Amino acid sequence: MSLHYPKYLLRCALVAVISWVAQPAFSQGMHTSVDKKDILIGEQITFRLDVDVPSPDYRVNLNIPDSFEHFEVLQKSGSMLKDKKGNYSWEQKIVFTSFDSGSWRFPALGFRINHLNTVSQPLSTDTFMVNVGYMPLDPGGKPRDIKTIIEVSFTDWFWVWVGAGILLLLIILFILYRWYKKRKVAAPFKPVAGAYEEAMRRLAELRKANDEQSLSVKEYHTGLADVLKDYYTKTHRENMLNKTSTEILNRLKTHELRAETQSHAAEALKTGDAVKFAKYRSTYTENEAALNYLKSVIGEMESSVSKKQS
Repeated sequence: MSLHYPKYLLRCALVAVISWVAQPAFSQGMHTSVDKKDILIGEQITFRLDVDVPSPDYRVNLNIPDSFEHFEVLQKSGSMLKDKKGNYSWEQKIVFTSFDSGSWRFPALGFRINHLNTVSQPLSTDTFMVNVGYMPLDPGGKPRDIKTIIEVSFTDWFWVWVGAGILLLLIILFILYRWYKKRKVAAPFKPVAGAYEEAMRRLAELRKANDEQSLSVKEYHTGLADVLKDYYTKTHRENMLNKTSTEILNRLKTHELRAETQSHAAEALKTGDAVKFAKYRSTYTENEAALNYLKSVIGEMESSVSKKQS
């Protein structure tokens, strides 16, 4: 018995070593895939990790933070799959997006494979590049309003008669008011003095800030739009401070501005909207062009205002 005892220990040790080495061997059956690598800002990407496992007792623990640098994780899920041949694999899906334009490297994700009380060595996925772009603006395109869904309406004649009665009552009250009160002629609207000079001064301050890069791109384009809105409000009988870019462009169409000036105004305001709402990072040249465009718009409107006053 003593002669066979060392052989018995040697066999047991050999079996243990082979089992320990073979335990993580299945990790070589790892596959990663991504459905796209070129997206627009906010568009979703699906990353998939498939790891072949010997049995459903295995689990893959993937380290997935809520966000990476330049990327935001929207959804993550993992499940065990079994094909028609009885083979098992762990499938992990990650849906993510990016709101930063440019080319960014998606990092490697670390994971381990667990089986009962055993944990494999640390493993990781490969990195890959993602190109994030934005929808290019068309300088020659005409601004178009967003059309709402047309709803089918049903006329309730009862409320029509009620509305007609209220309207008739209002007309009678208006006639009585005009009868007892003298008609007051509204004073003609006079533009605020110095509105043009103030607009030029503010544009000069923004140009200096663009040269010195003392303002963020978002603050810069917000300031440009505010200058145009403030000038329009002070020189016309309409408050434009809370209006959108589309509403401003529609109002500019009613003025005698050149087609080139209208196009410049649309390009400058669209660039500002892309910066403020789509996190587009405009260049110094684009910032300077937007300022010059709005300066020409205000200058042409000032000429029109001066002609009307004279």
